[in-house]
Formats: sequence, structure tokens, C-alpha cells
Amino acid sequence: MSLNSSKKTKGILLFGFFILSAFAACTEEEDLYKDYQRKFVIEGSIEENGYPLVQVTHNAPFFASLDSAQLEQLIIRWAKVTVSDGTQTEILTARRDTNYFPPFTYRGTEIKGIAGKTYTLTVEYAGNTLSSVTTIPARATLDSIWFTRAGNSDTLAQLNVRIKDNPAEKNYYKLYTRISKEKLFTPTLLSNQTDKHFNGKELSLQVNRGPKNNLTVRHEPYFKLGDTVFVKFSSVPETGYEFWSSFQDEVIGSSNPLIGSTRKIKTNIQGPGTGIWCGYGSTIYKVIAKP
Repeated sequence: MSLNSSKKTKGILLFGFFILSAFAACTEEEDLYKDYQRKFVIEGSIEENGYPLVQVTHNAPFFASLDSAQLEQLIIRWAKVTVSDGTQTEILTARRDTNYFPPFTYRGTEIKGIAGKTYTLTVEYAGNTLSSVTTIPARATLDSIWFTRAGNSDTLAQLNVRIKDNPAEKNYYKLYTRISKEKLFTPTLLSNQTDKHFNGKELSLQVNRGPKNNLTVRHEPYFKLGDTVFVKFSSVPETGYEFWSSFQDEVIGSSNPLIGSTRKIKTNIQGPGTGIWCGYGSTIYKVIAKP
């Protein structure tokens, strides 16, 4: 089919990972937290034709014993979160939002994302200031989407997509899916792509669904035949690609007991924290899972 158009899922991607971000080498109780440095964790986005959305939390020591009450204490509820497009400045509204984990977000209602514009994020809390800058790239589009049977299964379908890359641009892409009963998009497995190796060419990909969070051990990479599937294809700036790519590598490496954590996640957050503030130029497609 050729196309030519425009705990929860998202928040747990960073929260569930950076909650384990400080490693203590000693096993004696008094030494467990000696290397722990308290930092802010920010996950912020602004999409074309969308409003800014930001989550602000603290990290936690690797060996911390965490229950629901302690997890709630990691949420930053009283920060001043500001977004500016160079002309207009908006203070985002804090609200409880059970669509996300942790269930708390800062949202805008005035500044709307426009492709090509630059947006500055500022987070102020308890005498600390964090900031970041991002742009929204031109919207990305897929050339085609189709399904094939997953192996010999009579009930499961494999998603496939084809990208036709623009040779005049340096492009960075991110791919998401969700089915009709889900509220939020989930990044696919190996969702981050750059045209470094296929600039100006076509790239066909077999796409597997990603886990809903980083604590999920098993998940179904295919779709059920007949599912209504929404595919979101996003262009991101280079800093967004670098963050999500290094984050993806770290998650994959940390799941393998034979591979240590050797890379530092690339953040574009300035100040005592880590995370990402990223603009997205996205196109969403609605398709039915059938070969």
C-alpha cells in the first residue's frame, strides 16, 4: 500500500531506566549509596501541531528499595516549567495524568509546535535551573506500509515499512506503533534510524513492536491479524537521535548480563540533570494488520 500523508507507556521509558542510574560497587550497607548523585530526569517533547509535554523526576540509587510511596516521592510536582519559541513564553500547567508513568505531567495549551521553529525549555526547582533547546524538523513520511504473515502463524502479522530518503537532507527518524485499544504510542524495537548508510536511497524494514516499558521481560513483537494499527513515523533533530540511540543501546546492553554499561547516555539537558527535550515532525498512518 503506497502512502502519502500526515504501570503506562511513554513516561516509564526514562523513569524506569534512570531510577536505576547510580551504581554502588560496595556491598556493605553503609557504602551502598556512596556513589549516588541526585539528579533531575527530564523527558520533554513538542510535536508539530502539538503542545509541549514535560515530565520531571529525580533518579534513585541502584540498590534503593522502592515501593509505590517512594516512587511517588521521586516525582517533581512544584517545578516552574517554561517553554519559549523566541516570541511567546508559556508556563506549563502541572497535572496528574494517569496515561503516563509516573502519573504526572506539565502541559502547555498556548504554544503550538511549528516545523522549523526553535523552542527553549527551562525547568526551575529548589534553586536549580535546567535548560535545553530543540527544533521541530520537517515532517517525515513513509513510502509504504504492508503486512506479511509472521512465520507460519495463522493469527499473527509482521509489520513492514519502506522509507524513501531525501538525498538533499541529513535525516534522523524514530518509529512508533500502537493498536486501537491503546492510548499512547510505543517506540518499536530498534526504532531509531539515521540515513548515514542509505542517504537518498530506499530502506525497507521489518518492524517489531517494542515493550511497553523497560521492566517487561516478554512481549509480543507481532500484531494480531485484523488489528487496527497506528504507525507514527517521526523526524527528530540530531540531538534527539543521539539521545534516543544511546538510550536504546544502554537498555539493550543492560539486559545482557555479559555486557557491562560502558557508554554515557547523550543528553541535551543543561544543568544538574539528564534526559531529553526534543521536537518531532510526525506523520501518523492507520492500517489494518492483514497480509
